[in-house]
Amino acid sequence: MESYYFLNIDNQLNLVIDIGNTLTKVAVFSDNKIIFNKNYETLTVADVQTVLKDFNIVCSMMSNVKNDQLELEHLLMKETRFFSLNEHILLPFVNLYSTPNTLGKDRIALVAAAATLFSKTDVLVIDAGTCITYDFIDKNNNYLGGSIAPGVNLRLKSLNQNTGKLPLVDFSENEQPKLIGDSTVNSIKSGVFYGVKFEIERVIDEYTERYENLQTVITGGNAEMFDLESKNRIFADKFFLLKGLNEILKYNAKN
Repeated sequence: MESYYFLNIDNQLNLVIDIGNTLTKVAVFSDNKIIFNKNYETLTVADVQTVLKDFNIVCSMMSNVKNDQLELEHLLMKETRFFSLNEHILLPFVNLYSTPNTLGKDRIALVAAAATLFSKTDVLVIDAGTCITYDFIDKNNNYLGGSIAPGVNLRLKSLNQNTGKLPLVDFSENEQPKLIGDSTVNSIKSGVFYGVKFEIERVIDEYTERYENLQTVITGGNAEMFDLESKNRIFADKFFLLKGLNEILKYNAKN
């Protein structure tokens, strides 16, 4: 859990909330700068009231992939100019996804960040979290789609739940397993870790072959496991989704 402060009272403050599958992430933006951020296992109305008390929030946006948060929405509507990330929201890119109503809110936010922070550029955004999502927006601001694959923890759980004897294995923070596993546990670690790593690297290579000046962004809870930002033209940003929510908020506030 991380938080930091850098307050500029001259700029309008925006509050963005991302209620994800594992954690809820909260950030306050002064224009494009994050001046406060914090992760919550369970976000309460009292938590949000504290943020509203500490900061003079003007606008707010919430992305929610879990249960309805009506009490929280009512608070934000009462205290701020509130925007909900739904099918009616205006987006700063052209959405060519064939089933836009099924497109995940997290993916929408990631593409919005790519569209505004890397304009007129072919961008591949990789979010290494519960699932690994790949999303591509071209230099003409057209979102074409991408792919979805199981993340590290899903692969570990699948090996345990769908076999008779394989144990449930956990990765320790910043662990890089040996390529050649010398036990069942180490073999699972090797298979999952390098399977994901090589998959990501190969996907990047495939896109780069098609789009010569591709910019790749990697984010998500497991992004730091693979040290991919050391490769050319890969930009790591753990706040990329929150930045995307802020960009959507600003875009709708102006329109």
